[in-house]
Amino acid sequence: MTSALNQISSVANQLTYQITHDFDAQAELLRGWNQDYLQMSSGNFSGYVSEIKFDDVHLFLEYTSQALFQHGQLPEDVLAIGVPLAAKSQGVFCGSATNSNSIHIFSGHDGFEFYSPSELVMAGISVNRSALLSLLTAEEQESVQKNCAQAHLLQLNPTGLEAIRSFMRDIFHTVQVTPAVLHNPQITTSLRTSLLSLLADNLTHSYDTDPAPISTARCWKIVTESRELALSHAENPVSVAELCQHFGISRRTLQYCFHNLIGTSPVAYLRAERLNAVRHMLKDADSVTDAATYWGFWHFGHFSQEYKKMFGELPSATFKRLHALN
Repeated sequence: MTSALNQISSVANQLTYQITHDFDAQAELLRGWNQDYLQMSSGNFSGYVSEIKFDDVHLFLEYTSQALFQHGQLPEDVLAIGVPLAAKSQGVFCGSATNSNSIHIFSGHDGFEFYSPSELVMAGISVNRSALLSLLTAEEQESVQKNCAQAHLLQLNPTGLEAIRSFMRDIFHTVQVTPAVLHNPQITTSLRTSLLSLLADNLTHSYDTDPAPISTARCWKIVTESRELALSHAENPVSVAELCQHFGISRRTLQYCFHNLIGTSPVAYLRAERLNAVRHMLKDADSVTDAATYWGFWHFGHFSQEYKKMFGELPSATFKRLHALN
């Protein structure tokens, strides 16, 4: 297999990038997936798998130059999804034609079958199933279990789908540029929390139903207590899933409270609180990076853009201005 596979880089077994020129070798790269590949189009095969592993999280980008027939099966304790980032044509996943508004649920009792098109780039996420379910209400757990009982295509709204794509692009860019972030427990904990929350938001359908009646006073208490929770967990940013679990309410009810009272989403609110916390911390911090990392912002390019959008100036400008006054 060494002639068919090149391992380009490895950082503490957490970041790897491997190139292949043989589809059988490609099938073996994702360990634990028990995959077999058959090449269906003509021509020399080339492919790669770039992987990030930390804690119980496995992320990958896979490229395959030729059309393949793929078959595989994951362990029952693993929940895995895939989102195509690029493809030359349409594929077929578990009997359904692929489209731009769906994700691939690879998990399931009977495994998966995938006729993948040529020039495919697939972003994949696998996590421990129990870890995700522990963040959810009983109703949401039932929804996730139902959605992931068998491999299939799951339709998502464009916003949710783009959030997953953006997360994958951002984390691979960040880790490739600064691989040392994987050695920072605070950052990997933040990444894991963000990822589980992202999956919870998109694999539960309880938000499609109308929320149970809730008073304005109760909504306000939820909003104010959410602020306290956000500011008391700098080392591990609070997620929407954790707020729902804390208050014992569904995502739809949480959304209702925030939109009804302050006209924004819980995600946007939590992010605004952390951006403000960074701004306050810049007064005494040794650097912008220290303050951003402390409050769970690991993609510094996007952090700077969001900070400027919120406050009208780059965090570096705030830092220089505040320290010039000292």
